[in-house]
Amino acid sequence: MGPWRLPSVRWPLLLLLTSIGFTTLGVFEANRAIRSQRRVAEHALHDYAGFVAWSYEQHLRELFTAGTQEALGAVNHGKDMHMSPPVPPATMLPEYLPWDRFCYCHRARNGPNPDMFFGYVLGSDTLGVARNTHPDPTKGWEVDRPMPVELPGKRRLEYTAAERSWINDTLTKQIHNGKGIENGRFPIVIARYDSMPRVFVYTLMPTTWGDTLVYGAEYSRGSIAKVLAEIMDERRLLPPTFAGGHSVREMVQIQVSNLRGDVLFESEPVSEWNFDDTTRTPAAFGSLLVRARINPTLAGSLVIGGLPKSRLPFLLGLLAVSAMLSLVAMGQMRREGELARLRADFVASISHELRTPLAQMRLYLETLRLGRFKTEEQRRWSLDNVERETTRLSHLVERVLRFSRTGRPDDESREHVDAASEVKKIVEEFQPLATARGTHVTVDVELVPALLLAPAALRHIVLNLLDNAVKYGPTGQTVRVRVHPVAGEVQISVADQGPGVPAADRDSVWQAYHRGKTAGHTAGSGLGLSIVHDVVVQHGGRTWIADPSEGSGAVFVIALPASPTAPHATTETSVPPTHAVDPALR
Repeated sequence: MGPWRLPSVRWPLLLLLTSIGFTTLGVFEANRAIRSQRRVAEHALHDYAGFVAWSYEQHLRELFTAGTQEALGAVNHGKDMHMSPPVPPATMLPEYLPWDRFCYCHRARNGPNPDMFFGYVLGSDTLGVARNTHPDPTKGWEVDRPMPVELPGKRRLEYTAAERSWINDTLTKQIHNGKGIENGRFPIVIARYDSMPRVFVYTLMPTTWGDTLVYGAEYSRGSIAKVLAEIMDERRLLPPTFAGGHSVREMVQIQVSNLRGDVLFESEPVSEWNFDDTTRTPAAFGSLLVRARINPTLAGSLVIGGLPKSRLPFLLGLLAVSAMLSLVAMGQMRREGELARLRADFVASISHELRTPLAQMRLYLETLRLGRFKTEEQRRWSLDNVERETTRLSHLVERVLRFSRTGRPDDESREHVDAASEVKKIVEEFQPLATARGTHVTVDVELVPALLLAPAALRHIVLNLLDNAVKYGPTGQTVRVRVHPVAGEVQISVADQGPGVPAADRDSVWQAYHRGKTAGHTAGSGLGLSIVHDVVVQHGGRTWIADPSEGSGAVFVIALPASPTAPHATTETSVPPTHAVDPALR
């Protein structure tokens, strides 16, 4: 049964997946709630902008009504008709503006001063114009001052013939279409001439003899922009409780444009309109489009608690972290499941390896107790087997105890060890076990420097390498052990004649519980090579598997750093004799 099917893993996995699902649902609901709150807040700001636009439009109509009434009201008396000639000429229109004794001129009190006055008979092609002789026409009107010799700047006192014809045609068409007349007595017309918007106001005066007189005035674009700015600066567009101490210009941005999209006034440039609303004046007021927007930087002061901020990046990050942690947890659970299986296999393998020598020892002891061995040679052979199995059992116990300390810091004292002579002793101790399995072990040692090792470190290394070589090699093989110096290191290699280790497994065989693919059904705990690797690493050495020089098999190599303070050992190269084993006693 695989690790994913273990009952101990299935339920935690299900809980983790459920947790991820609920976290995803929570992120979705939280984001939806924030979006809903933001929509409500934006709708409220849209309503505030709509109120500002409506308030601005009302003030605009009020100011334009007063200004046009002041400019043209004198020649319009409701439904009364002009009774007798002569009709008032256009030059008389400035005289009806209020007199200002401070400047000795006529000056509008409501709205800007008209730039030009004109008049004509509807249906004719004539246009009379009043001239403003005041030095600064923006400050008032004078009609009796002598004309200046030189006009300052680009000041205009007269229309060109083309302008007269265009004004006549534009207003006549407006009057014949009936636009604006029904909505007020002083309709405002905004028309484009030479790609520039022109602002006019006009009124009609019927006569008893059948003619209809058209009187009008033109306002400069600058004077209209000044009036539109005055509405924003001097009129209260928002209640003080909503403004919160901020000026209207700080709270809102306003743009006024005509039907063609020509901007007549803009409080400040706006790259992207949001939190905005629009309203349009009637045709009698030029069909001006008023667009208002709440300043995004101060929008939060109009909404209780401020504008809800989007938490989507944070929520998605939280979901990603939750998913990653869940994946890590699932990986850990899978690893725990695999470790549980490996532990179970380890316990079964250790039990088998312990049971085999114990069974052999019990068999030989029972045979001795019952006196079934008749000769002294048979009794000695039986005791040799008991001793061999005892040695094997001792090695196995040592291996398990050493494995229990794997990964822990090695705090044992170090001492100088003659690697060559120590390896020879270990091989001689292991020789009976190798002989019992029909294996020949040879040792080739060279003059090597001493090693600074913990007690029994070299024993753990060599015994486990020998046990691994004998266990996985064929019967009758020769295991070669070599000890030689290489560039400040002492290398110990153990070569067998077994099936070898595939290149893909040469790194993983040093891990605990791992057994290579070539191990087959050979009994083993999977601890030997992991113990070797741990001991070598704790002593600053290296481990690897080399290719055999000839034939099949594997060459396990360890390299330990030589002690810089110890003298070289003097050891002769020797090859222990091969012990023959009686096949009948195997």
